[in-house]
Amino acid sequence: MTPIEEVEWDPRKDPTKLSVSFGAGPLADDMRPLGQRSGEIYITGRRSESSVDPETGDQVFCGSERSRQVLLVPGDVIVSDTETITEFRLMNNDANHIKAVSRIAVYLTPNPNSREGVLWQQVGGKAVAFFDYEIDMKRKLEEVQPGVFKPCVLTPKDVIQCG
Repeated sequence: MTPIEEVEWDPRKDPTKLSVSFGAGPLADDMRPLGQRSGEIYITGRRSESSVDPETGDQVFCGSERSRQVLLVPGDVIVSDTETITEFRLMNNDANHIKAVSRIAVYLTPNPNSREGVLWQQVGGKAVAFFDYEIDMKRKLEEVQPGVFKPCVLTPKDVIQCG
């Protein structure tokens, strides 16, 4: 695992691009450093919709995002395309309990000069792997005054911040 050194994102300049610089990486077999690595993530598509489930009355929000990740390593460029589709459901109209189902689809990239590009043509650009996740989130409420509860979170600097 290589540590992340810096993350750059400027939503005013380009909200669809995120750049990541990695710290010192692992060593090669001959104990020489592998060199500086960086990556860029591009959001290439985004959609969302919301509705009410007619059977349960639950509020439902669905979001989809396509992205391309480009990893730049000395002597190589690794490109991968993914799509994440997530359905969030407000359980029993309780603002403190949300369940979600998320599916991540992984695509090959259409590089005609690589074996992956040939495989991309064979599968017709369709996804080649799927990862499914179930998420259950319950808001933690802290008693900030007797009888008054607020949602709070512990920040990375060990400070409790309440909304």
